[in-house]
Amino acid sequence: MTHTHPVPQGDHSAASPWREAALGGVFLVLGVVILVLARSIELPGRALAVSPRIWPESLGIGMIGMSVLQIVSVFISAPKGDDLEPATRVGVLRVAGFVLATLAFGVLWYYIHFLASGMVFVAALTWIAGGRGIKDLILFPAGITVVLYALFAIVLRVPV
Repeated sequence: MTHTHPVPQGDHSAASPWREAALGGVFLVLGVVILVLARSIELPGRALAVSPRIWPESLGIGMIGMSVLQIVSVFISAPKGDDLEPATRVGVLRVAGFVLATLAFGVLWYYIHFLASGMVFVAALTWIAGGRGIKDLILFPAGITVVLYALFAIVLRVPV
């Protein structure tokens, strides 16, 4: 006895324009929420050169703009071919590794200084992405960590 399986009609693996536009819509709503929350930040009584609202407002406006661009481009661009590669096990493991490394960085930073936790974090991300040499795992993370520390802790005076 032979079993036959129905052959699917059409290619359902590619995302429809509406599905891609829906993703833009989700981020549009998120951008509006961030912008509304940013506008609720109370301003200090004295005038400042840069308002405490500047970064969250910039993020919200940027997300709104990029989301609108995403939604519009889905409908005005020519249909794309299937140029995306399918997800692989290695890719999924790398994404999971990036998420876990980020969570571990947050916990580690609570207990030890930014310079140590930042270097471990950047080295972990570099290793997950495929870096293996001394330059990749020691010099690059050290340079990135020092630049971030100098920018935020020294120049912008953000407590780390």
